[in-house]
Amino acid sequence: MLLVGRRTKLVSALWAAMALVGCQALSAQGQPFDILIQNGRVLDGTGNPDFRADVGIRGDRIIAIGRLQGAAARRTIEARDLYVAPGFIDMHSHADRALASDDVEARSAHNLVSQGITTVVGGADGRNQAWPVAAEIAAFRKLGMGLNVVPMVGHGTVRSKIMGDDYERTATPAELEQMKALVRQGMDQGAWGLGAGLEYRPGRFSSSEELVELAKAVAPYGGFYFAHQRSEAQLPNIWQVPSMVDYWAVDGVRALEETIRVAKEAGIPAVASHVKAQGRSSFGRSAIDVRLIDLARAEGHQVYLDQYPWDSYGSGRTTLIPPWALVDAAVEASGGLDSPRLRETGVLDRYRENLRRNLAASGSGDVLKRDIEFLIDANGGADRLLILDHPDAALIGKSLAEVARMRGISEVEALIEFSLNGYEGIPEGAYIRNRAMDEPDIERYMQQEYTATSSDAGVDTDRTGEGGSGRGLHPRYYGSYPRKIARYVKDRGTISLPFAIRSCTGLPAQIIGLRERGYVREGFAADIVIFDLNRIRDRATYLEPREYSEGIEYVIVNGQFTLDRGHLTGALPGIVVVGR
Repeated sequence: MLLVGRRTKLVSALWAAMALVGCQALSAQGQPFDILIQNGRVLDGTGNPDFRADVGIRGDRIIAIGRLQGAAARRTIEARDLYVAPGFIDMHSHADRALASDDVEARSAHNLVSQGITTVVGGADGRNQAWPVAAEIAAFRKLGMGLNVVPMVGHGTVRSKIMGDDYERTATPAELEQMKALVRQGMDQGAWGLGAGLEYRPGRFSSSEELVELAKAVAPYGGFYFAHQRSEAQLPNIWQVPSMVDYWAVDGVRALEETIRVAKEAGIPAVASHVKAQGRSSFGRSAIDVRLIDLARAEGHQVYLDQYPWDSYGSGRTTLIPPWALVDAAVEASGGLDSPRLRETGVLDRYRENLRRNLAASGSGDVLKRDIEFLIDANGGADRLLILDHPDAALIGKSLAEVARMRGISEVEALIEFSLNGYEGIPEGAYIRNRAMDEPDIERYMQQEYTATSSDAGVDTDRTGEGGSGRGLHPRYYGSYPRKIARYVKDRGTISLPFAIRSCTGLPAQIIGLRERGYVREGFAADIVIFDLNRIRDRATYLEPREYSEGIEYVIVNGQFTLDRGHLTGALPGIVVVGR
């Protein structure tokens, strides 16, 4: 204890000396700070405990940290009761869609800025907003942004460029070489790595060997790989059900093993995006995932996770009716409802007629009910399926299980009744929010030192935050980062505050390879979040997802306020952070 005490005094003395030198240098320069944050409790992004200090900003840089009393400043913030942290870095974001658009108001990213997000990683799910990467970067820069963007090469984009519409197969060696050339081109133009969406088209038809070879193409640049994996449940839930599977299924464990394989064979950091153990039958799988990653990391491989702190996935409607039951008998639906063939034929216009036919057909009805049971389980179970909107307003806020009990029918029968008599154009007949993940799994993933934070959210085009329920909009759009602190630091004590802040800042900066962001350090970019720990709270819910969070007081991006005293400024100081 004596040694610790002496060390603490030594550190304090060093801070005082550094602060004095800093003040003298500033006095000699005769230049005031643009922003001076006084007396804040600084969480620097390393995971270390907070320390009391002032932070001086000039232009887009942090110039000084220490005791800066008496220094001149154009704007002073008294932060005695507040925490000062690096701006939050979102490892899996869909904001790039808005940030590359011509909608200037959307570019302010109001719902993300209000959470403390200052930087987002683009290319989520393997998609670029424009190609080549140089054109995407130009689109980001064209009208300004409220956030910084880290550009990526999208695996799906590259695959489409080379294979066109003929992508439902393994790439040939010649096609793979062409894809590698595009990946290298993207890296040369400023991308930081390779992003994949392996549960989506066209990525789901790629082989593991293809992913490894493309990941090897980013290795010389010091790049990283991140993926929406092939599955996070028992099957790739976006498009498969038991009746469609005639081979050994790709489940969540095998999908993670593929991500680990990329890290091992390509020799680069690899991230399993928005990690989850999805579906009631997968509850508890986090222990297996963590064990697999721990073993890989013990061998020296850089495997990471990112996670949003919610027990529900997806935006929009929850899929609970299998695709094959909704189309004409002659239509092939094994590729899922996202198949271009289905969209073009318009067969879903007759989905109720087809559903009735399949229910009545000998044998088909039993298979259909089994598939629906699987989808109910994959979305958490009937007691965890929340009705957000239905023609009968009395059902809103109830679970599918509750409705089934009320009507004295099975849960599958209740869902079929919804489909046949509810809203037209929605196969489930209602907007339903799943709660497909279990709290112990969420917490186990979160407690790992290699788990970064993400939102998996885009920019909400409702800019008032008062647009009603949003019919399935996920509350992660408005509350992911405050929720992590409020629920899992304050309420449940799952993780400590320094640990949480590191997962939002220093850790994602480390994974990406950012050199001047993610930490409160002299010379680093002035991306800062200032929040009130006593007040911080997410207010968005599954029924009311468009509620702004509380407790984030200031957000500074490159030295400019995007949130000032809790109010959005609409400023567009974000930049494209180009790669090596």
